[in-house]
Amino acid sequence: MSATQLIEKIAKHEELKKEELIRESLEAYFREKKRKLLEEKFEILSRYGVTSATELKKAIKSGKAIEHPGWEDLIEVQNIDEELKEIENDLRRLQKS
Repeated sequence: MSATQLIEKIAKHEELKKEELIRESLEAYFREKKRKLLEEKFEILSRYGVTSATELKKAIKSGKAIEHPGWEDLIEVQNIDEELKEIENDLRRLQKS
């Protein structure tokens, strides 16, 4: 069974339009991805007792946080923040469709 056929079968079973099933599935996917990224971000920031990339940067510069792996963790948090923005944009676009 192809993916298209499976989507059609599930949509029929759930009494949804195919497009509605796809949109809701994508929303659920992005929400779960967002949850995992937020969890990862929290784990990193909690190691340093801070709540944001800005606070982590200040902690590293002031010597309250060790430079290594502090800078690498800061980069990771900044990358997560960018990915979270992209996910939010994708979710907004999906909700408008």
